[in-house]
Amino acid sequence: MTQHPSSACSLTRRAAIAGPIMGLLTRRARAAQQPCLVTRVPILERGMVGTLFLPNHPTDRPAVVCLTGAMGGLAEAPAQALAAEGFPALALATHGVAGRPERLRLLPLDYVEDAVEWVRARSGNGLVALRGWSRGGELALLLASLTPSVGAVLAYAPRCYVGLEHGKPNNFTDPTAAAAWTWRGQPVVVASLPPTMWADPTRWSFEETRGIPVENIRGPIMLVSGDADTGLAGTTARFGCESVMRRLALHRFAYPHLHLTYPDAGHGIAEPPPFIGPVEEGGTPAGNAAAIAESWPRSVAFLRQVGLT
Repeated sequence: MTQHPSSACSLTRRAAIAGPIMGLLTRRARAAQQPCLVTRVPILERGMVGTLFLPNHPTDRPAVVCLTGAMGGLAEAPAQALAAEGFPALALATHGVAGRPERLRLLPLDYVEDAVEWVRARSGNGLVALRGWSRGGELALLLASLTPSVGAVLAYAPRCYVGLEHGKPNNFTDPTAAAAWTWRGQPVVVASLPPTMWADPTRWSFEETRGIPVENIRGPIMLVSGDADTGLAGTTARFGCESVMRRLALHRFAYPHLHLTYPDAGHGIAEPPPFIGPVEEGGTPAGNAAAIAESWPRSVAFLRQVGLT
């Protein structure tokens, strides 16, 4: 259903991967005299680039892989905050950092799948959720629709159809535009919903003709959007999320699914509270702050339920 509605961490110890993550967690639990809430672990192995944040004490909560938007980089703030809540969390770089492609173009989903499996083998309960923002939300929904490795999806302001490479016109008629994603070495192509399933049979949307087959996801889904979001070309985050919810209903999706949408909130609502600005791509300071303050605890509660329902 669609609904309207800091703590500070001291990162004083940097660790290198020298063995299984569960071993690190066990040693951290025994070292009770250490004052830090989480441990920050840079990851540069098996082709992965990222930062792992480990809770101070081992838990049986799912691990979370955090993905960024079109410009790439690392989503460290959400991963750090989730680790403080007891979730092992990996901020994974897909592009836009040293060691990864420069931009969002022909990025292999297999790379993220490998990272999910790497984390899943070392998580407390063997479950991994993907948390993505903007085109990282698109990536999270898309990969989860293709592999059973993903146990849940939390998508903030996601593009809900399969777009092209970043920086190209969003009209799908440019012959020089490459696909954004590949899977098993091939550009990702999705089938259109039949016109009988369109909201308006006389008028299509990208979410219907190029929509992510979210009905294939094998776990709970939570979507978060802002009414004033101007950050997605050719659509709005709220429309896309509502299209996902409609598609899930049409396919009688069996897992819990939820869409939260907030008035006066823009595109930049994926960070943990408090909102510190600036306002970018829609919304107001008050609207963004309210959306972040309300959605964060609900997202934590959602992740805690993964594997319990």
